[in-house]
Amino acid sequence: MIIDNIEVKGVTCDSRKVKKGYAFVAIKGETRDGNDFIEEAVKKGASIIFTEKNIRIKNIVVKQVENARKTLGDLCNNFYDYPTEKLKVIGVTGTNGKTTTTHLIYQMLKEHGIAVGLIGTLDIRIKEKQYKTKLTTPDAEVTYAYLHKMVKEKVEVVVMEVSSHGLKNERVQGIKFDIAVHTNIERDHLNFHKTLEDYILSKKKLFDQLPQGKFAVINLDDDHALKLLNNNSHVLVATYGFNAKASITASTIDTDFSTSFNYCLQRGLTTLSGVEIEPFEHPITINLLGKHNIYNTLAAVTCGLLLDIPISHMAKALRKVTSIPRRMEVIYRGEYTVIDDFCHNPASYETVFESVQSMQYKNLHIINAIRGNRGLEINYEIAEVIKQWHAILKIKSMIITSSSDYTKHLDVVSKKERDIYIETLSRENISFQYEDKLRASVKKALFMLETGDILLLLGAQGMDYGAETFTNMIQAKNRWDEVDALMNQQRDIIPRH
Repeated sequence: MIIDNIEVKGVTCDSRKVKKGYAFVAIKGETRDGNDFIEEAVKKGASIIFTEKNIRIKNIVVKQVENARKTLGDLCNNFYDYPTEKLKVIGVTGTNGKTTTTHLIYQMLKEHGIAVGLIGTLDIRIKEKQYKTKLTTPDAEVTYAYLHKMVKEKVEVVVMEVSSHGLKNERVQGIKFDIAVHTNIERDHLNFHKTLEDYILSKKKLFDQLPQGKFAVINLDDDHALKLLNNNSHVLVATYGFNAKASITASTIDTDFSTSFNYCLQRGLTTLSGVEIEPFEHPITINLLGKHNIYNTLAAVTCGLLLDIPISHMAKALRKVTSIPRRMEVIYRGEYTVIDDFCHNPASYETVFESVQSMQYKNLHIINAIRGNRGLEINYEIAEVIKQWHAILKIKSMIITSSSDYTKHLDVVSKKERDIYIETLSRENISFQYEDKLRASVKKALFMLETGDILLLLGAQGMDYGAETFTNMIQAKNRWDEVDALMNQQRDIIPRH
């Protein structure tokens, strides 16, 4: 890439990554200002600086820009030779359901023999290879590097989770999306967005970014859905949900520890390649729990149809999806059942409890990890949801934990966050126990479980090690049970005099 007759050998906003011949983009972040590191970038060999400030540096080209974040995306796009012009790109945004929806799309495309990539919360995938990621939507320089790698690896379609943080911070600037999916919008991340309106406008940017004639797949049951399409008449729209006005809906629903329904295309659909699809119904069965996963599947299958994948092929592929990590994931099913879910806002708790309500169980037990470092409001609202469902679900035991033995410094629960939980639940005389450590919580719950019970492991980062902790404990308990049984057998065969 040549800028002002200067050969640019790399692009970054991280001064620690600068090498000789790099372009350095100074971005003002939430806690650090990249402008404070311009001198360091120059010393490391940066040949050109982009900044929103009006500054001059001797013998260095400095370009003042209006929006440094957008500039970073545009530079990366140029540096990596516009990778999304060589890929089909599906972006999925929403408060809840992004991870499940993208994984369903990924699995269906993969089963159909399409070379597919994935960028999301759990990992980045390029065909069979997996790479770790720290953010749901990585920074532009990371995203574009992987998109470039996908082009080199002959990937045809990439599926991306697109977070509100990623949209507001211009991490997907310049990406050419073919399909944008909206799952839902609920109150979340208001510590970052400050207002619900800003949160919605950030989500809207994904749909504004769609090129002429590309598809918006919208959940019509969501109250905020149509706001995403305001002043956006250049895109094609497919709506889904249980609303009778939706283009795609579900019928003949049956849910318990698997979910079956009919996918109903109520009006004709034209695919991205121009193929006309007439209205139809087709049975779908998924090994995922809850009504919310019908929404996720409707969205995923619609994307598949737009890419010309036959519905029968998708139905077959969906049967092979057994679970999505920490998304109503059944981690143990024996004499009792243990379900793990990454609940992180009031709506996701509502979704889990609605799903559990339709299941058969003897007693319900909950270990809930408080969401650390996210403020009092979100934790108060979550505690309120738990309080409201306590009697409905007849919760037998509940343990609230700060998970202090596992949380990293960014997720540590403050005393005020802990207290708001305790105060909210105590006002209704709801029976619960508080445990500081996750391990102690799991150990206590394990010895309460009886045949036919369900144990829910709920919470965001504070419960990330819940499944692993439970699995290790149940294996240890089973080994001790085997030893006890063997010793009892030995006692029975030893002659008594």
